[in-house]
Amino acid sequence: MATFPESPAPIYPLLVTPVFNTRIAETDGGQEQRRQKLSFPKFDVTAKYSHLTASEFQTLWDFYMARKGAYEAFYIYDLALLDSLSFSQSGLYAGTGDGATEVFDIPGRSTSAVTVYVDGVSKTLTTDYVLLTGGGASSADRIDFVAPPDAGEIITVDFTGYLRIRARFKADLLSRSMFKYLLFSTGIELKGLAAA
Repeated sequence: MATFPESPAPIYPLLVTPVFNTRIAETDGGQEQRRQKLSFPKFDVTAKYSHLTASEFQTLWDFYMARKGAYEAFYIYDLALLDSLSFSQSGLYAGTGDGATEVFDIPGRSTSAVTVYVDGVSKTLTTDYVLLTGGGASSADRIDFVAPPDAGEIITVDFTGYLRIRARFKADLLSRSMFKYLLFSTGIELKGLAAA
């Protein structure tokens, strides 16, 4: 899967908005009933640029065209750490065990302070798993379990590092001039997708 261009660099930090998709219904008595539709958040992203050379704009336009607008998903990293902002991520989905797979991507790279959970139970580094730097989809860091998690077990992680977000372009019908206008004015909007 492709990765959103990191050069040219947008204005950091990106505007990253978690989406939980809670269904809320009000009862006749005025009480609310809430139903969680997503077990893990998706992240919508807005990337804004202050200036671009003609070739930098062409790089972004080519990426949009290669994805066929909103058709093809890609990864984007929130590189806020480059702006000296340290973001810790918690409870992010890394995968579901199948009883055979031992290696799972962490939804991030350049990770530190990693804690791995299987069905909510914290696992021990070196005893239960080892961390692999890079090598995952879009250069993500990875978890290599000593024994594969059982079928249906949910793997989640906490970490500090660059968050990897699976997304697509929100708009499917943009002219070159509108694409350029959005890059500089409100930013280009990306719709967050569930982890694959």
